[in-house]
Amino acid sequence: MKTKGVTVNHVRVTSHGGLLALVREHGGLSRQQMLEMTGMSRGTLVSRLEALTRLGYVYEAEALAPTGGRPARRVRFDDRGRVVLAADLGQTHARVAVLDLAGNELRSRSAEIRIADPGVLDAVLDTGAELLAAGRGERLVGVGVGVPSAVDPVTGRVVHPTTIPGWPPDAVLVAVRRRWAVPVVVENDARAGAVGESAGPGETLVYVKLSMGIGCGIVVGGEVLRGAAGLAGDIGHVRVGPQSGPRSGPQCRCGRRGCLAAYSSGRALLQRLGGTLTDLVTAAHRGDREVAAALAEAADVLGAALAATVTTVNPHRLVLGGALGPLPLVVDRVRARIHDTVAERARPQVTGGVLGPVATVTGLARLVVAAVYAPEAVDATVAEAAKDYSRNSP
Repeated sequence: MKTKGVTVNHVRVTSHGGLLALVREHGGLSRQQMLEMTGMSRGTLVSRLEALTRLGYVYEAEALAPTGGRPARRVRFDDRGRVVLAADLGQTHARVAVLDLAGNELRSRSAEIRIADPGVLDAVLDTGAELLAAGRGERLVGVGVGVPSAVDPVTGRVVHPTTIPGWPPDAVLVAVRRRWAVPVVVENDARAGAVGESAGPGETLVYVKLSMGIGCGIVVGGEVLRGAAGLAGDIGHVRVGPQSGPRSGPQCRCGRRGCLAAYSSGRALLQRLGGTLTDLVTAAHRGDREVAAALAEAADVLGAALAATVTTVNPHRLVLGGALGPLPLVVDRVRARIHDTVAERARPQVTGGVLGPVATVTGLARLVVAAVYAPEAVDATVAEAAKDYSRNSP
C-alpha cells in the first residue's frame, strides 16, 4: 500500500477508513504527520480521529519527543485484545483456533470429524465458544470458517457441495450469525490455506492441499483468486490421464470418472491401501514400500496436472500442504514432474507447506482482518454509529 497525495489503494485517506488504513500502514503516526501526509484540515482530522477512537479502531500510544509544547502522542491501530475465531473444517479433521489480528494462534483444538454428519457444524462452533470463553479481556472482531467446497465469492454461500451434500448453501452463515454478531468470512479451505502460506503482496503463490481431497488456492499480489463462481483452483475435478471416453478412469465422488481426485487424493489412496489418513502418513514416514509406490504414482499424476496451472499462473512458489502434500516423497515427485514438463524459466520453487495444520486458520484470520478493517467497511461502521447516535439523541 503506497501513500501518494490523499489516497491509499485508491481510497481517499480523508475518509475514516482511509485514515485508519494510513495509520495501519505506517504502524502509527502523530497528528502532525497525518496532517502533512493527507492535506486535510486540523478540524477534520480531529473529528475523524475522535470517531475512530470512540469505536475502538485507534488509540493514543507512546509520547513522542517534545517540540516546544505539550508532547504529542503516536496514534496507533488498536489491536489490543482483539481476536478472530477461525474454524478449518476438513473432510475428516477440524481445527478451531482463536488468533490475534497478526494471525498468531492463541488457543486451538483439533478433532476428528465426519464432515457429512448432522450436527458437526454446531459441535465445531461449540468448541469455538469454549475457546473464546477461556480468554480474558478479549474482543471478538470476526469469525472465519474454511470448508472443503467451493464458496460463492460474493455471498459466502457454499456452492457445488460435493463433499458436504447435506448442507444448505447458507448453513455456515446462519449457524455463526446465530451465535455472534460479528462479520463472518466463509472460504474454501485450500484458498484460505494459500492466504496463510503467502509471504505477502509481492508473491504469486499456488498452494495445493492434498488430504482426503485435493484443493488449490492461488494468491496473486496479496489477493486470493476466487473466479466468477468461486471455483478458481478446483483442480480436483479436472479429468486427467488417458481418455478413451466419458467412462474411462476411476470413479470420482462427483459422479464422473477420471478426475484428478480419483487418482491422487487421500481418499483414492485409502481405497487402495485401507486404513486412515493418519495410518498412511505414519507408513510413509516409516518407509513402507507399498505406500511409497502408491504415493509416488499419485504424486506423478498430481505433478502432471499442475503443470498447466504453473505455466498459466507463473508463481514464485508451488506449496504442497494438507496431510499428504508436505511428505518429502510427494514434494520430490511433484517437483520432478514439474521440472520435466515446465520450461526452465517458468519453474517455481516447489516446497512443502511451512505452516502445516495451521495454514488454513492463519489464512482465515488474515481474510477476516482484511474484511473487517477494509476502508469501506470502516466507513460503513462509522456511518451506522453516527445514525444510531442521531436516533438516540434527545
